[in-house]
This record gives sequence, structure tokens and C-alpha cells, in this order.
Amino acid sequence: MSVLSHLDARGQAAMVDVGGKPVTRRYARAWGRLALTPETLEMITSQGLAKGDVFGAARLAGIMAAKRTGELIPLCHPLPLSWVGVELIPLFSQSLIVIVAEASLAGQTGIEMEALTAVTIAGLTVYDMCKAVDKSMILSEVALLEKKGGRSGHYFAGERSRLLNEITEIELESDNLVFWNCLSNGEVEFRLNQSGGPLLGKVADRRGGWLIDQDLLADAVVVLGRALLYSISPTKDESSGSGLLRVVKPGCLESDALFAVLK
Repeated sequence: MSVLSHLDARGQAAMVDVGGKPVTRRYARAWGRLALTPETLEMITSQGLAKGDVFGAARLAGIMAAKRTGELIPLCHPLPLSWVGVELIPLFSQSLIVIVAEASLAGQTGIEMEALTAVTIAGLTVYDMCKAVDKSMILSEVALLEKKGGRSGHYFAGERSRLLNEITEIELESDNLVFWNCLSNGEVEFRLNQSGGPLLGKVADRRGGWLIDQDLLADAVVVLGRALLYSISPTKDESSGSGLLRVVKPGCLESDALFAVLK
């Protein structure tokens, strides 16, 4: 079993010395969700709150928090981040906001804490701006979804995500449509625009005992590589095992592209 890295030989809290580590490209992605009342979500998305653009403020707060993680958490290293991105996507049928944060840099230590901090502060900013009308909001499921770089290599949360196979490396752009279909061999394939469009990738159907197609038919945020998509109405009926996703955050599909369903 691995030992706790932030305890020294005497068992005291200590900062890890990363001076001898090589500089590598690092990337991390985290997510969380904020549950709130349908009325509050409607007020946010219609900008009916007196405090203004809630998502815009939360996005900026998350980015600022990621840059200051080393000041907030005692043993974190202050890092010169190359990039931070925060997305907030409403799921109206579930009265949820899905929050996804990404961070990257070239450095000697990982940036998981920066991505997790960005999600947390973005969610708390929404809470702060809306607490006058809804004090029952719950920020939960804040977790690391994926990290790359460093000695530990590529980690991803296996209970809710897995790697795509047969990937076509492509840049998915905003408002692109992605068609998904359950195959007879137990895989789900993703194609650009329509059933006969270019193949984007495939993933095994079963994940932790749940059928992926049931997840995709529900209101959900879907991760395909660096892109985020939103599930829209299925092509036929809910037993057809096919449907459409719309890209809400552009991003590339690469050789180790991740698939996940967030809801």
C-alpha cells in the first residue's frame, strides 16, 4: 500500500519536495453537481436574479480559485498554470447544475487540487448568489474525473468513465451533433451528425452494472475526449438504443479520449 506523501518520517505534515522531478505536461479534470429547486434554476438561466449573470460569475470564481489553490490548501505547491477552464451546464429535468473544471501546465507536480478547487468554488459562488431565494442547495459529488502526466500516468475514475476505442482524432466544435447507437455486440458507437457519419469511437456498453444507453437517454452531460455534450431527444423511442448529443463545449478527441456520463 502506498504511504501518505504529505507526512514526513516523524508523521508530521510536510510539503513534498518536487525539485528532483522532471518537468512534464500535466492535465486534470474534475466535476461536481449542485442540486437546487426548479424555480431557482429557471431564475438563473433566465438571468432573473438581481445579482446578474450567475454562471459567468461562478466561472470566473472557479478560474481564480484554481490559480490560488496553493494559498488555500497548506501543503499545495503554488503552480504557474498554463490554462484553466470551468463549465456549468444545467440539467433541467433533474434540477441540477453539472460543473466541470480543467487545468493544465508544464510542471513537476500534478494539478488535481486546482481542478477540484475550481469546481468547489464555482459551486459555492452559485450558492452565494442564489441563497436569498434557495437555501436548500446541495453541492455534492465533487471528484477527480481524470488526470494525465507524471509518474502515475493516466488516471480516470473507472466507476463512471472509460477510454474510447477505435477513435478518430478530430476536433468537435460547438453545436456539432453526435449520433450514438447501441450495437449488437454490446458496444455503443458514436458518429458525427448521423448514423452513417464518420465514426468517432466506441465504448463497451456495460459500466458498473448500468446500461450506458439508459444513461444517454436521460438528461445528462457526456464527456467525449476534451469535449462536453448534452443529451437531447432520442431519434425514435426510448427503447430504440440510439439518440443524439449536442456539443456544448468544443474539444478534441485524442488517442486516450475519455467517455463519461455526468448527472
